[in-house]
Amino acid sequence: MASKRKKDSILIIDDEPSVGDALRLVLEATGYEVVLVNNGRDGVETSRKRQFGFAIVDLFLADAYGLDVIKEIRAHRPALPILLITGHGSPEVFGAAQRLGAVGALSKPFQPAEILALIAKTLGQ
Repeated sequence: MASKRKKDSILIIDDEPSVGDALRLVLEATGYEVVLVNNGRDGVETSRKRQFGFAIVDLFLADAYGLDVIKEIRAHRPALPILLITGHGSPEVFGAAQRLGAVGALSKPFQPAEILALIAKTLGQ
């Protein structure tokens, strides 16, 4: 039986347990190592302390605005691919995310396959 090669680690910053846990389960089942944090402050700090291959950031967090979190992460991890997810998307928000260097933005609800495909494409897997 062939063993699965461990893929890149992914940081998820989302304060909605149902979304964060579902993403974590899907990504871990696909072979990614996942670190899930539930607020912007811890997300930024975690991204400072550790290298990740990809990050997923929710737009509205209890303690922060996702675009501000992306901006803070960009300050110390300029090459980290970041995906913005939101239940309140608009062309303006998606444009702002793109200007901050996000690789994409998805509106909730989304299909796990959408995120898996974007991550695989971005990471060249």
